[in-house]
Amino acid sequence: MRWDALFADLESQLDAARTADFDAAVDEASRLEASRLGLAERLRAHRGLQLTLLLPGDQRLNVEIGTVGSDWLSGSRHPHSVLLPLAALRAVEGMKRSAAQAEPSPARRRLGITAPLRRLARDRSMVSVQGPEGRLAQGLISAVGRDFLEIAQLDAGETHLRRAGSPARRTIPLHAVSWLQSEFAQEE
Repeated sequence: MRWDALFADLESQLDAARTADFDAAVDEASRLEASRLGLAERLRAHRGLQLTLLLPGDQRLNVEIGTVGSDWLSGSRHPHSVLLPLAALRAVEGMKRSAAQAEPSPARRRLGITAPLRRLARDRSMVSVQGPEGRLAQGLISAVGRDFLEIAQLDAGETHLRRAGSPARRTIPLHAVSWLQSEFAQEE
């Protein structure tokens, strides 16, 4: 009888050791997987949720996360839409410890911030470009280069370029951009 108890005790100790080893292996695998995540993947997992984005110049934006590209994110800051380079982020508040969400399209995963900027230029969308100290320009995006954008600045109250005369143009390096905001409210 004593032998049975001894063997039962040894068997339970062995089971406990196996369970502890398994738990440690799972924890290590989870840490390894998390260490391979990028910020873009974490942000994609929050699509449709509101996060607080901290930007240069003590700017705080409450944004409902929309599309997240390789180096940018778009979202909604009601009633406007916003676009910002991930490099401008100083911190993000409100993120959950949720798993990453992979972008299903390899082509979209590679799109840099110039892709949505070119789309805004093509759509002739009125934007306000913000830097760390405030607004850098307001108007229509007239050109997008590899590392800059050019804004055709409009006077207050204007919504279209004038036929006569050329508007003032401002070229802004992308590294100076904290975020862009649509100047007209989104349609619901």
